[in-house]
Amino acid sequence: MKIALDFDDTYTCDPEMWDTFIDMAIAKGHDIRICTFRKTTMRDPALDRLAEKIPVIYTGYIQKRLFTNKMDWFVDVWIDDSPEFIVDTDGFLMRG
Repeated sequence: MKIALDFDDTYTCDPEMWDTFIDMAIAKGHDIRICTFRKTTMRDPALDRLAEKIPVIYTGYIQKRLFTNKMDWFVDVWIDDSPEFIVDTDGFLMRG
């Protein structure tokens, strides 16, 4: 399973719990990555530490699903306090 975990106000609300979750996901063979709306210039010591364990995706203010799909990483489960940053609005346009 491909799991995208948000950083700000998700991971940061309880790093110890999410570290345990990340370890469990890795042990079960899941592909878990941090997916943040931040730009790559917006570094954080906790993000740098996480990057030693799992990939960190910086979308640079691009909607997360659009960004990850363009990199051919199709997420099964999103964990995010701000789902509006995930949605690919182009995918929701109704066709007449």
